[in-house]
Amino acid sequence: MAAKKKRVTKSAVKKQRPTKQSGSAKPRESAAVTTLASLPALTGKLRLAYRASFSDEQSSAWGEKTKAGEVIREAEKAVAVLARSLGDDTQVAYSRRRLAYLCELLVLLEDEVARTDGSPASRHTARGAALSLAANARRELARLIRAVAGGRQAIHAAVDEAAPKSERSASDVQDSLTATIDLAVKLRRDEVTEALADDVGLTEARLNSAWAALEVLTGAAEVALNPADYEGDAPSVNLIEGRVLRELQLAKVLFDEARARGVKVPAVSFGPALTALFRE
Repeated sequence: MAAKKKRVTKSAVKKQRPTKQSGSAKPRESAAVTTLASLPALTGKLRLAYRASFSDEQSSAWGEKTKAGEVIREAEKAVAVLARSLGDDTQVAYSRRRLAYLCELLVLLEDEVARTDGSPASRHTARGAALSLAANARRELARLIRAVAGGRQAIHAAVDEAAPKSERSASDVQDSLTATIDLAVKLRRDEVTEALADDVGLTEARLNSAWAALEVLTGAAEVALNPADYEGDAPSVNLIEGRVLRELQLAKVLFDEARARGVKVPAVSFGPALTALFRE
């Protein structure tokens, strides 16, 4: 006997339709994501150098003057222009590796906006996950540094000194991971210890993962339980937003200088709000 077909009503079909996603959700294939895949990978040292170009205070100050949504839209357009214009032989001081750094920042900003727009419960969960990720990254780095150190007690002592007082404290883990990363970077600056570091797995890729964990924790630790307490974006958004803005301005300045020298590259332009900000 043939199986009886189940009748599907219009109301059932309506229920099965996918619901429209919130406008705050990050597009899975943003220009930053797709462009990043075509750019050279960054080393931990180079990323650190780029980060040092602008302080957290400088970045946050600009982030507080803009809205993240507008910055993301402007940055996505600029990334497309920069990606088309920058080649290995382009006579512009803004390199393809620096563009990779800008794309990384933009992806972080898009993720942070999506995360801070969530419910208080989801933000609490995200902070817990970020804390766990950073604590694990710190412990793994410490283990590898000890493997590199061998019998050098001074290095063991430095690792112990960098340990957090409490792994439940975001600020303690943040400071501890920063200090441990700094120690690992110093070991890799020496030719002999760099070879040992590679041998035990304390690689640039491992450092990059630790930096990523630190970025996530820094953002999560600064998100308030209620983002409505802020007239604009949450502090963690402002910080990354400001870094993106500083990089966009630098790219514009360097492209303008190249054009003035006769280099055939397009102008990097922005809307009225960002243009006014960049004139400050």
